[in-house]
Amino acid sequence: MWSITNHTPYKAGKTWGRDKDGVHEWIVAVKGTYDILPDGSVKLADEQLEPLLAPEYNGEDGLSSLRYEADLVAPKPTTDVVINGTAYAPKGRPSTNFIVGARIGRIQKVIRVKGHRVWYEGAFGPAASSAKPITELPIIYERAYGGYDQTDPDPKNQRLDTRNPVGCGVVALSERRIGQALPNFEYPNGNLEKDGPAGFGAIDSYWSPRRELTGTYDAAWQQNRLPLLPEDWDPRSLLCSPVDQRPKYYLIGGEPVELTNLTPGGKLRFTLPRVHLSFKTLIDSHKEEHRSRLSSVIIEPDHPRVIMVWLTSLACRNNVDYLEETIVREKRHV
Repeated sequence: MWSITNHTPYKAGKTWGRDKDGVHEWIVAVKGTYDILPDGSVKLADEQLEPLLAPEYNGEDGLSSLRYEADLVAPKPTTDVVINGTAYAPKGRPSTNFIVGARIGRIQKVIRVKGHRVWYEGAFGPAASSAKPITELPIIYERAYGGYDQTDPDPKNQRLDTRNPVGCGVVALSERRIGQALPNFEYPNGNLEKDGPAGFGAIDSYWSPRRELTGTYDAAWQQNRLPLLPEDWDPRSLLCSPVDQRPKYYLIGGEPVELTNLTPGGKLRFTLPRVHLSFKTLIDSHKEEHRSRLSSVIIEPDHPRVIMVWLTSLACRNNVDYLEETIVREKRHV
């Protein structure tokens, strides 16, 4: 009962959920991990990663930036595209200012990298110090614009950037800037505060803009909807990728990828594997065939590897107890 028979080389996981109307959803995720070879080809990795039931962080849970969002979630409205990587100065030469970029299909994004700087007391107020040359730096939100200034114990005199509570640069009062670090990552030719945190990594569920899409949990919800999701719950709240990394339509595999200054060699090019999966679920004495979508693409150039998650769900109104198993196969195309 409630089992998976997996005939693929990938890892599979399952869970139960409920949709916005309270209908039970049988959720199955298949996760494939591929090594990226020096010639740009990809091959199935020896170590296949398991689908995650809970998120994983770069440091302390909930107090550091998110590394991996959970895989076993409700269906997303498009594919999440996330890059966990390091910025490398061109040709390995220490630099105070350079660009890193990524192209995945029609998605194109560029981030400017600056060497370490701090605020100091200038002749006309706080000023940024000269940047120190760097050769490499992990691209994490702790080094992007944001933060939570709790210097004053009175909450009224504190300041929080909900877009990136773990970042740097946010202060409640300008004089508190002295000695503080400036962000290393920013959008080109932009305004730090207006543009917000620059990064390729996952955004946590309680950060903006995800938190505003989770719905309104007020007295009316308690009276009329509890334990269901609020009427204004938006499925985009499930997406953890930065907004400018979300494709208009689901990725299907076969999309070209080009990364710039995210590896010591400067360029990394490969093509996302194209995988066709079939799902058959035995429920209440009959078989239901259902399809999956490419839910997540996670690129990790430092390995180098790419992780892909395909997700499928099946609505089960009155026959949850009769669901026996889901059989997963990969369709081979010559």
